Amino acid sequence: MNNLTSTAVIIALFVLMVFARQGELSNIEDERQANIVARQEAEAQEMEDAEARAQAYRKEAEKYKDAVDHDSDPKTITYPVVLDASKSRDPDQGDKLTFSWVQTAGEVVELSSTKGQVVTFAAPSGQYTFEVTATDDYGVSTSVAKTVKIGAEPNASPVVILEVRKGR
Repeated sequence: MNNLTSTAVIIALFVLMVFARQGELSNIEDERQANIVARQEAEAQEMEDAEARAQAYRKEAEKYKDAVDHDSDPKTITYPVVLDASKSRDPDQGDKLTFSWVQTAGEVVELSSTKGQVVTFAAPSGQYTFEVTATDDYGVSTSVAKTVKIGAEPNASPVVILEVRKGR
């Protein structure tokens, strides 16, 4: 082999090595781009999952008319309730009414009073049933029961956003 042929072979090998190296770099860049896309898709899925959990929680909370207020204090787990029978009346004019309250179901709570038109209590989430009896001056009475449903304090799951970027 002469010098010209040897030089041509060396140049050809060099060119092949350069193109091979560029192909490797191209593959590395393609892989890097694929990883970035995969991370972005994973982050989008995490956000979508977090929103789905929050939406499910809101739907569950809608089942309750009342819920413990979110106050950013996990120790506050009660909801203040007012039971008001003050619009009760007796069709016989002039008859005065007396009231008697009793809890008939649910975790026992302490009523502010068992007498009077209005009573209050504070309770954690759950279902509570109360009965009020109104009695007139002649001893005739009527009782009505009411169930109070209190939802748990709303608290959505945290959303974690993890970014990956090039360091120094």
